Order: sequence, then structure tokens, then C-alpha cells
Amino acid sequence: MVIREACPGVDDAAAAALLTEYLTWGNQRLREEYGLEEVPSDPAKVGASLAAYRAPAGVLFLAEYGGRVVGLGALRRLGPDVAEVKRMYVSPPARALHAGSALLDRLMASARTWGVRLVRLDTARFMVEAHRLYCSRGFVERAPYEGSEIPVHLQRHWRFFERSLRE
Repeated sequence: MVIREACPGVDDAAAAALLTEYLTWGNQRLREEYGLEEVPSDPAKVGASLAAYRAPAGVLFLAEYGGRVVGLGALRRLGPDVAEVKRMYVSPPARALHAGSALLDRLMASARTWGVRLVRLDTARFMVEAHRLYCSRGFVERAPYEGSEIPVHLQRHWRFFERSLRE
């Protein structure tokens, strides 16, 4: 398993394909679990969204296994001392490889190099495996935070977490 920063122009197609898979899966689950037709992220706009996870405001990491991109995770700045984990996803066949753990650890290391004091994230309530991963890395649940892309009227279907890096 290799975790590496995505290269603009080189990895865009692979990142966009995996991100589209994630958003399509997530949106389908939101419809099934909560009857939501309004979803916070549109898979059709994935290519344009990659810019938000590029330097200087962000970073996008890819997990590769056997020469194939099997996971991704991003970090973006919410402010001078706060960062947000976004778009954590590992394709189902690769989850036993612990790619999610490796990605999250790499994102946290990047947050430390940025000098932020808090890392936040939001995740749908049905993503129970992700909740376990975040809690295992010291994240604690908190109220919705400013800067989250989740609209207020949908926040009851999400959980919000943060972790201090000043420990």
C-alpha cells in the first residue's frame, strides 16, 4: 500500500473516478436511509472540485495498491488554525488493507505540518465504520461547525467530529 499526494493533471482522472464512485454511493445511501433527494455534493461536478484540495489551501492523497488507486482523502483549510478532512473513501474491495487508516494518518501528519490546532470533519450517520476509524484516532463528536459544506437542514443526518493537535 502506497499513500502519496495526487499530482495535478496526472492523477485527476483516477481521483475523479474514485470520488464519483464515493459520491454516487453516498448519495444513493442518503436516499435509501433518509429519503433525501437533495444531496450536498453533485458527482457531475467532481472534476472542478479537485482544485479545492490543491496547494496552498488543501492537499489530496491517493492510496494505491497493485498499481491501482483504491482510496483517497483530502485536507483543506477552514481557517489559519483549523483544517477539515474531506472525501475520505476507500473502494470496498480494498477496505481490508487498512487504506482508510493509512490515509487518515497521512492527513493528520499534513495537518501538523500546516501548524493547525484543530482538525474537523463531517460524516453521514450511516458511515459507522468511518466513525470507528475517526474515534480510534482521537476524534470526538461535536456540534456542526462553520465551514462545513452540509446545509443546516440536512445536518441531523450527519455527525461532526474534531480533534485537537495540541495534545
